[in-house]
Amino acid sequence: MHSDTHARVALSRVPGIGAKLFRSLIHHFTSADDVLRARPQELCEVEGVAERTAHAFTSERHLKEADAILHHAEKSEVHILCCVDDDYPGRLAKLAGSPPILYHLGQTDLQNKRTAAVVGTREMSSRGSRQIDLLLDPLAEYDPLIVSGLAYGVDIYAHRRCLQIGLPTLGVMGSGFGHVYPAAHARTALKMVEAGGGILTEYPYWMKPNREHFPARNRIVAAQSDVTVVVESATRGGSMITARMAHDMGRKVGACPGRGGDPLTAGCNALIKKGKAHLIEEGQDLIDLMKWKGAVKGTQRRLFDDLSAAEQQLVSCLRDQEAVDIDTLHHLMSEPPARLAGTLLMLEMKGHIVSLPGHRYRLAGG
Repeated sequence: MHSDTHARVALSRVPGIGAKLFRSLIHHFTSADDVLRARPQELCEVEGVAERTAHAFTSERHLKEADAILHHAEKSEVHILCCVDDDYPGRLAKLAGSPPILYHLGQTDLQNKRTAAVVGTREMSSRGSRQIDLLLDPLAEYDPLIVSGLAYGVDIYAHRRCLQIGLPTLGVMGSGFGHVYPAAHARTALKMVEAGGGILTEYPYWMKPNREHFPARNRIVAAQSDVTVVVESATRGGSMITARMAHDMGRKVGACPGRGGDPLTAGCNALIKKGKAHLIEEGQDLIDLMKWKGAVKGTQRRLFDDLSAAEQQLVSCLRDQEAVDIDTLHHLMSEPPARLAGTLLMLEMKGHIVSLPGHRYRLAGG
């Protein structure tokens, strides 16, 4: 008998098991542990399970990999998110090819009401960096989660700008947490985690970056975001792939226009000309496109600046809500009950939240 998490991770490591088949197997056998203990002929009764896949379950390799993954997760405080659980990101759950298991490091609110991806070339110009400033700075009052891929150029500049202006930011990786790529960005990734954002990957911690991983990474960037904005891009490249994926998913796409004839922005201009992207010159354009209302007042943001990452995440969960019960907070934050209780107590002592009957909480002054 394996723990539920161990069995689910082990099941995800069996070759040929994607999210759809993962869900089908658990639905058929009730639990991941029952799936792992099923005989090959029983497994073949499930639609989509080929004989070769069924016999792969007899290998001990996926069980040993799950042992290593859970040991690393416990040691490194990595959250393991399963596609059949409520804490799995809701936007990603709608993706046909969503990963069965995700690994999340940090306190990112993956269910944030407002999310936007900022992507672009690795060869960003000084004009591109100014464009990102114009895009992100006005968003600080709206507190969206900014998603990108930790790559050189536009990605890393967007992450770092978020850190400067106090926006939560999520880096989606094409490798495991043991191999942050590029390695030069590992320190920034750590700062993102410490600031209340985080990093996310579908790969186990030992997985090195691979060329084939990056289009898969891009689909998560697009799926986790309500809108994808391309800042600078040639007509071909990873950011154009991300924009196409977002468009195909029915998500909004924006692009920052560039000078005519400039190859560095030719992709952005092409997206706009073909009607596949909205023209975005500054943050207000994005706010208008997404119809975001109810900016967080600057005084309120300053009031919360001295809070820990966990406290800031809890405040974010309570924002715009009349009251939230403790079970919902536990679900949203993925915090152990004892740690969540401590965070609630500290916020109440600081006067930021109010305790209500029925183990419910709201922001003070609401």
